[in-house]
Amino acid sequence: MPRDVRMAGFDDVRFATLVSVPLTTVHQPCREIAVTAFRAMLERIADPTLPPRLLLLSPRLVIRESCGAYVAAPKTATAEPP
Repeated sequence: MPRDVRMAGFDDVRFATLVSVPLTTVHQPCREIAVTAFRAMLERIADPTLPPRLLLLSPRLVIRESCGAYVAAPKTATAEPP
């Protein structure tokens, strides 16, 4: 890996950087998810008649070696100058 197999993980767990080929992963904003959920719950408790809503938080792609992003391109044969 990453020459023959390219891999990506999910959640950006702590060991993703500790394996022999660091794992490309999608980082979930866990703290922001918790804070947003807590605030939404408090708002719902304060006003149970609030309509349903969709709350979206953006993940972040963390590119590491397992996806092949840092693999050197294969050398191509070049003609010698005359």
